[in-house]
Amino acid sequence: MSLDLLDAPLRLSWDISAADNCLTAESLLAVGQQLLDAGVFYVSLELDPLAHPSIIQLLEQLTSGGCQVSLIIKGTAEELTLLDSLPRSVKLYLDCSAAVTAKNFDPTQLAVIVKTIRASQREPFLLWLPRSCELPLLLEMIDFCVAESIRGFKLPNQKISASSGPDQSVLLPVCNDLEQLSEKIQQSGLPDAPQLQLEVHDLFLWELLQPLSGGARTEYGGCQAGNSLGHIDVTGLLYPCSSWPEVLGNLLQEDLLDLWQSQQRLRIRQQIGEIPVGCEGCGDYQICFGGCRGLSGFCRDDGLKRDLLCAGKRSF
Repeated sequence: MSLDLLDAPLRLSWDISAADNCLTAESLLAVGQQLLDAGVFYVSLELDPLAHPSIIQLLEQLTSGGCQVSLIIKGTAEELTLLDSLPRSVKLYLDCSAAVTAKNFDPTQLAVIVKTIRASQREPFLLWLPRSCELPLLLEMIDFCVAESIRGFKLPNQKISASSGPDQSVLLPVCNDLEQLSEKIQQSGLPDAPQLQLEVHDLFLWELLQPLSGGARTEYGGCQAGNSLGHIDVTGLLYPCSSWPEVLGNLLQEDLLDLWQSQQRLRIRQQIGEIPVGCEGCGDYQICFGGCRGLSGFCRDDGLKRDLLCAGKRSF
């Protein structure tokens, strides 16, 4: 498993919204200060961050403290009116999920939003969390990136909640979806996108797209839940990862650094270090280490524990 055991996560995703259970301004900034005190290098603000009334204060706090911040938007009119208020160093990711309907990709409105963002002198990147049976649309999205001169496209890890059940799990892409994408690539080839930077979390998806990614992985090898990665929900609860729905503690009551040294977190890392069921004897285990262990551990119902996008063992 790559990376030694870290004293604090390097990267955190943080769900922020204006829902009834969201953090107050005081609590939001208190958690933000914890991240700075722990030396977190990169924070991704997700869900509906621009809806929170204190988001600008948080962004200024994090960026002035030396933290690299990205922010996910859906491109609503309310969000677009706030763009001029954001610190210039904040990286914008436009969630393109709304452009996918009935397993079709319609880029019309997405192109309008991109143009509006650029009018504010900002450069948007795209982000997509594909659902089951949607992966083949990825090639059309890459074509869109080329047509609109988009420079970055992120395919992050899939999120599952602490109450994850069969209804949520059935929406996640699995190995059959990856095989459909592979067949489409074999038929039509990968788009020519020399200026596009791909950031692909899952190793097995990255393998298919590797010619477009410059040959280098942007994520650490093996599952980094509870090590280089962590996740905070809208109420301030800390998780090992957005794909690992096990609460480590409450950042409104406990210190992040203390939680990262807890026996629960160390137990999770020990569990990740074990060879998962279904990976024994695989020739590529020393490359992927079982892939995403959160999704496989909480969402598989076949007794196996390897990555959902892995089709099976590979021989030496």
